Amino acid sequence: MPPRMNVLTGDLGNSRSKFRAWSVEDGRAPRLIGSADFDTAPGLGAQVRAWRASAPRIDAVALANVASPAIEAELLEALAARAPDPGLAIACRAPERVGRDRLFAARGALELLADDAAGAIVIDAGTALTVDAVRADRVFLGGAIAPGPALLAQALADGTARLPRVTPRTGVAALGRDTEEALLAGVVIGFRGAARELARAVAEESGLAGAPLFLTGGACGFLIDPPVFPAARHVEDLVHLGLLAACRDSASP
Repeated sequence: MPPRMNVLTGDLGNSRSKFRAWSVEDGRAPRLIGSADFDTAPGLGAQVRAWRASAPRIDAVALANVASPAIEAELLEALAARAPDPGLAIACRAPERVGRDRLFAARGALELLADDAAGAIVIDAGTALTVDAVRADRVFLGGAIAPGPALLAQALADGTARLPRVTPRTGVAALGRDTEEALLAGVVIGFRGAARELARAVAEESGLAGAPLFLTGGACGFLIDPPVFPAARHVEDLVHLGLLAACRDSASP
């Protein structure tokens, strides 16, 4: 990578896509110089291209995508972007099927890890909840995938005859006094419990019990208010930090 350049990173999720522009210079922490979020839907490429026209000059673009292949193709054509190698050894049976957002979030966590840490547990709460383990020697060990709050609420409404669709929100009580409150309790408090138990079990089974925890994702508020993991570090742009690290390691970004 040249000693100084502007890099655009894109994290394409199932519901929202987040774009960040960074000034990257050797020996200094990346500096955020622009950002935009869009719904992940057809037409995303045109929206991002229009935003980029008024954004700072961009020298390189890197994407992590879990959206549909059609959305990915649209963005690749609009931005002439690529998905860099995350620079991790993937200790999974089918490495090619591991979501790129999981890998780049894990790589981002390693960028923030203390020198004496054995690894990290990465909790990404969005449309889906992912809890992953990564060792400090850049080995991605795997993890768990579960529904996020909105998907849980949708599944209850779609899979039953009379239960309504609720909109998850933080601060709900476990003791619901009517059907809507009971659904909210099951979705929100159930989600928090699932995250807690998955983080505990993934850390234990990976040999990383006691390792630092990193939180990211658009549904992180459900784990922060009140805190499920008081010692965890919340990093909003963790996937983007992983993309930047991968670009830095690449000879031709």
